[in-house]
Amino acid sequence: MNQKFIIKFEQGVLEQSYKLAETDIIGGVNGVFELLDEEFINQVIMQFKHMRKTFFDAYERYE
Repeated sequence: MNQKFIIKFEQGVLEQSYKLAETDIIGGVNGVFELLDEEFINQVIMQFKHMRKTFFDAYERYE
């Protein structure tokens, strides 16, 4: 897709997307998987927790 790798994570109604230029990744698709190490995944999980809290806080203000 337009010389980009798109990495998507979904958790319920929440989604995180990361777009990487193919030229920024050594090794093609295998390089993308090397980037997705345990620390990266843990940070994604933490972001989902923050996103969920942000959403629920906004929803409570809406009611």
